[in-house]
Amino acid sequence: MPTAPAENRSPAFVPLTLSTLVFALSGAFVLAAAASSPATQSAGMGAAQWLCSIGLLIGTVAVVASALTDRRGVPARPWACILAALVLIFGLGVLWSLAQAPLMQSLGRRYSVSAMGAWAAGFGVLKVVAVNLVALPLAWRLAGRGAAPVLWQPWQRRLIGALVALSLAAGVALLVQTVAAAFTTLGDGQQRAGMSVVGLGIGAVHGLIALIAPMRRGSGALPALASSLLTPVLIVLGSLPAMLGGEQWDMAGRITIVLLVLLFAPILSWLLVRWWHGRAARR
Repeated sequence: MPTAPAENRSPAFVPLTLSTLVFALSGAFVLAAAASSPATQSAGMGAAQWLCSIGLLIGTVAVVASALTDRRGVPARPWACILAALVLIFGLGVLWSLAQAPLMQSLGRRYSVSAMGAWAAGFGVLKVVAVNLVALPLAWRLAGRGAAPVLWQPWQRRLIGALVALSLAAGVALLVQTVAAAFTTLGDGQQRAGMSVVGLGIGAVHGLIALIAPMRRGSGALPALASSLLTPVLIVLGSLPAMLGGEQWDMAGRITIVLLVLLFAPILSWLLVRWWHGRAARR
């Protein structure tokens, strides 16, 4: 049975479908694991932490898939590409985890629990990036490349940009907080669990502004990645006056400033990247 021409396929089909299936399968695996072992923390906090963690994977999948669509076109056999990508992502992920386990055990004998959290977060990011950079190009090769360049419709650009902005901003925010916790007095209880809620809030604001003011060209995935990386930098810079202000700031004032920074930093980051992206297009 002949396959449909790649130019008749939506360029957003593979990135969005693959991201959705990765999210659904990852959730199914987590639920199966949770059902087989007793819960050690509240369901709400556990869900928030998982959503932030899976955000890195979902966002990376969408970014790499969108970049490959731009460069190699829509795969000639989209469903074959999606199925191959799923097998490769989860298969390589399992192999990575098996190879990493002895290293983590060795590090666990040398570092504290909080430091191990930072090590685990760092290796987790490396795993997500490396696996997707290997799995998705192989899946595209197996499915056959299509015609390039592709034309992204405004709604596709808006949807992919919002998905990446939401997922990566939440994941990066949790990653930064986890690494920072290894060098601060942030505890392992409700304070650490609350980091996930903060990450989700940052991701929600970032995704909403991406939905309201999308990029003007391309898929919107790479600018969303850049904005997600810029957001923590703006949060740190914006919070410095309140953190270093000494007696000039009371606790209520500091909390207010930090909350305002958490609200407006994702918006400012997106608008700055959007401005730069539009300016680069006019050159």
